Amino acid sequence: MTAQEIGKWAFLIGVLLSLLSAFLTGIVTFATLVLILFLLGLLVGFLNVSRKNSVTFLMGVLVLLVIGVGGISALSQLRLDWLYNYLITALGSFIAFVGAAGLVVAIKAILDTTEGLGIVGLKKKRRR
Repeated sequence: MTAQEIGKWAFLIGVLLSLLSAFLTGIVTFATLVLILFLLGLLVGFLNVSRKNSVTFLMGVLVLLVIGVGGISALSQLRLDWLYNYLITALGSFIAFVGAAGLVVAIKAILDTTEGLGIVGLKKKRRR
């Protein structure tokens, strides 16, 4: 199995776990579930996002995080407790998953700049 296939499976499992997280909290604790999602998000960030797609991915992550956090506050107005609890758990899980992937890609993008690489002593070599 290649690294790209592992990354695709990590993404699929992360999305499914996020959607099913409200039902899985009876089996595992929410903290354990968030930790698993965070680790899967790190895998996705390392294995799935290429340098060429990093800006598009980071914009998508930013939009998803803003909508997720905004959605949580908007959902607090719902009077349906069962739906509210499910959506809050699913959105919180998805934020943990996507945020971890975004963290890795953002750090890779920063280190990919000349200044970022200079900080850690890995300046890019100029091609002539």
